[in-house]
Amino acid sequence: MVRLVCEAVRAAGCGHIVVVTRSEDDEVATAVRASIPGARIVAQGEPLGTGHAALAGRAGAGEASRVLILNADLPLITERTIRDLMTEHEASASVLTFLTTVLADPAGYGRVMRQDGRVLGVVEETETDATTRDEPEVNVGLYAADAAWLWPTLEAVETSPGGERYLTDIIARAVEHPAGAQASTIVESVEAQQVNTRVELARAEHLMRERTRQRLMLEGVTLADPVSTYIDVGVTIGEDTTILPGCHLIGNTTIGAGCRIGPNAVLREMRIGDRCEIGGSTLEESVVGDDVTVGPYSHVRPGSTLEAHVHLGNYAEVKASRIGARTQIGHFSYVGDADVGSDVNIGAGTITANYDGVNKHRTVIGDRAFIGSDSVLVAPVEVGTEARTAAGSIVTRDVAPGELVLGVPARPRPIREGV
Repeated sequence: MVRLVCEAVRAAGCGHIVVVTRSEDDEVATAVRASIPGARIVAQGEPLGTGHAALAGRAGAGEASRVLILNADLPLITERTIRDLMTEHEASASVLTFLTTVLADPAGYGRVMRQDGRVLGVVEETETDATTRDEPEVNVGLYAADAAWLWPTLEAVETSPGGERYLTDIIARAVEHPAGAQASTIVESVEAQQVNTRVELARAEHLMRERTRQRLMLEGVTLADPVSTYIDVGVTIGEDTTILPGCHLIGNTTIGAGCRIGPNAVLREMRIGDRCEIGGSTLEESVVGDDVTVGPYSHVRPGSTLEAHVHLGNYAEVKASRIGARTQIGHFSYVGDADVGSDVNIGAGTITANYDGVNKHRTVIGDRAFIGSDSVLVAPVEVGTEARTAAGSIVTRDVAPGELVLGVPARPRPIREGV
């Protein structure tokens, strides 16, 4: 959620981002360092309210003349809304501009109080009464303020009986200022969706995926059944690609143009080229070139590369391996910790035995090699260019270029004419 909010803020034009966390090494701070380059972390220490947190952020704000403050539990807030709020504030003389929306059920939000259209202040949920509880206009939690007014105002905010400073108290103080405060109301109330519970988290994820699916379809992607297709916000898909029902596209996955994915494919942190066809298989943290086909029930594990025109059959597994262009890997095969050349044929049931019980070892297969069905290549081993293994061979020693081996253990045989 913090990353999504920070990305929206940065896209809106804010180059200097400060994230206030409880400490400099808690889980949130660790996540920020890993996923938000350039963001500065400021520790709040003991959490004494939103106003106290905002004031702690002053240490990272520098000499900025204007400050944008927003809660990190608003993952659906958009770049456009943030930019519009900043533009509206810069064009006005107000010391504070804050975002509001109208909700059918305002429970959980601070209520905006007005008189004759003029903002009077915000009443927190815990302090509402019979008169204010049903007010439909709520405070979203996004503020643009003049720094020269903001910092001393935050210092002057009184603590509640519980020892907290509320950020919303600055609205009443801005109203009393000669320059005043203004509220900017958004029509898309979905952007105000907070995440405080697992129920709200699930609702926000549903809304985010719906927004992502709509964007992709407008960009020329075909979703055969959008409701049954799960696509993370970081996924990019090329034009004229078709995603069939039951697919899960996770993380920063990129899919090229003209592909056909699914049904029931799972792609996590993948880079897929153009014109690929991937059946109901699982592909993770790997790279797939153009014009690759992957049959159903296969698994491409992290650290693998499938170059252009590779064919992976049914029930095949590739792990931490590079598969060269135009190579074909038959069904029921396992290729792990291997470097496979171009134009290689790997017959059904082939295994690279990469583990000796203590260490993992690599297998190298040269260009245009032919690996017969049910071959076992016991790593470390190298099969040379245009070498061949007969069906059922167990290869424990290197195979020279152009050589044919067969048997258990495999031994070289001369290649006779017509064989």
